[in-house]
Amino acid sequence: LDDNFASIVTAVEEGRLLFDNLKKTISYALTANIPELTPFLLFIIAGIPLPLGPIAIVLICIGSDISPAISLAFEMAESNIMKRPPRNPETDRLASHRLMFHSYAQIGMIESAAGFLTYFVVMGESGFMPYTLLDLSTAWNDPNFNVQDSFGQDWSFENRKELEFTC
Repeated sequence: LDDNFASIVTAVEEGRLLFDNLKKTISYALTANIPELTPFLLFIIAGIPLPLGPIAIVLICIGSDISPAISLAFEMAESNIMKRPPRNPETDRLASHRLMFHSYAQIGMIESAAGFLTYFVVMGESGFMPYTLLDLSTAWNDPNFNVQDSFGQDWSFENRKELEFTC
């Protein structure tokens, strides 16, 4: 152990950096939950066909969430990290209400809206207007049933699954 004052200052700086980086990583991880959950909610509530299957969503999460989260954990310290007063252990938490609101209600909802906009644009350009997607999931997933789009064109099961991969 070292009783040098410079070592104590370095330890405080490293602790603050670790706290900041953990907070950023938690915020990033929480943000991804809403866009992953809302397609399943609309599938259950409104009967809209899923844009991606559960396995594809898990693979996308593994492939796209791990690298940015690791890079946030190793981010360099901000220039004012030692000029800030010590954090209050009673009010300054890793997962505060403000962080949850920011991650879920703001960023998560914006990402969900962007994803659904893309989904509805691709489906609309393929002939399925958004209002025709309501309660379509049962017929959509039935391999023995041809689904008719908004223009009266029949879609086989194979064609529908191919369209799912383009969403």
